[in-house]
Amino acid sequence: LLAWLLTRFRDQLSIFGHLPAAIPRIVFVGIDRSWAQSSKLWFDLAGFPDIPYYSLQDDLNFNIDRLGNRSGRMQILNECFDLLEPLPWGTLAIVDPIAPFLGGNLLDYDACMVACSKIRRLCVQRGITLIGLAHAGKLKEDKKQRYARLQDRIIGSAAQFGYTDTQLYLASPEELTVSHYTLLVAPHHTPKFTIPFDRDENGLFLPQDAPRTADQEAAVFAAIPDTDEGVSVGELLLVAGCSRATLYRTLEEWLAQNLIHRAHRGRYRKPAADG
Repeated sequence: LLAWLLTRFRDQLSIFGHLPAAIPRIVFVGIDRSWAQSSKLWFDLAGFPDIPYYSLQDDLNFNIDRLGNRSGRMQILNECFDLLEPLPWGTLAIVDPIAPFLGGNLLDYDACMVACSKIRRLCVQRGITLIGLAHAGKLKEDKKQRYARLQDRIIGSAAQFGYTDTQLYLASPEELTVSHYTLLVAPHHTPKFTIPFDRDENGLFLPQDAPRTADQEAAVFAAIPDTDEGVSVGELLLVAGCSRATLYRTLEEWLAQNLIHRAHRGRYRKPAADG
C-alpha cells in the first residue's frame, strides 16, 4: 500500500481525489528487515525500484547494541536521515517501523508524548514530512468489545493521536466483514474518510474504482488525439478500466496541468503538436 502511495506522490497523480504538490525527494528508512528480502520486492512491483533507502539491518557498520539504549534512539533516527542526504526542504521520509522511536513503551503516554514531540521538532528542523509505519493493532476477538473507531485500534498510547497530524489504519476484510480492505484516513484538520482497496494478483494494494496500473493510465492518455474533434468520454471508458467518475477526475487533473484541452462538450484533445 505504501509503495503504491509513494508512486502517486512521485508522479503527482491523484491521491484519494486530491492532486499532490511536487515533492523534491522521497526516501525510505527501514529498521526491522533487510531491504532486499522485504521492502524492495514491493517497491519493484509498484514501479519505484530506485527509491533512495537506508536499511539498518543491512548496515554491518551499525552497532546493534545501541538500540538497547532508549534515550539514544532519536539520535539513531537522525543519523539514518544523515545517510540519505541531500534532503531538500519538502522531502517525504518513510520510517518503517516508527515504534522503536516512540519512547520505548507504546503504552506509556508520557514517554510517547515526549518522543512524538522530538520527532516533530526533528521534522521541522529538517523540513521533512514523515510517515511512520506500525505493524500491530489492538483487536479483541469479541467484536462487541472492539473499539468502534478504527484509529483507536492502533496499538499504543493515545499520545500518538494527540501529537501527530494524521492517523491511517488499514483494516482487513475479515476485521470489518467486507470483501475488501479499508483504509481509514483521519486528519486533525479535515473530516476523516475511508477508501476501499483490493489486492491484485501480485499482492499489490490498489484502490477500488481506479485505473489498475500506470500502463492503463498511459493507455487512456495515448487514446486522446490532438485533432480538433478530440475523443469522447465514452470512447475513453473503453480503455480506462475504471468508472466514469474516476475517469472524469483523471481528466480534470490533466486539464489542470494543461496536458489536455476540451475540444467540445464531453470531448477532449491534446494540444496541437508544434509545427
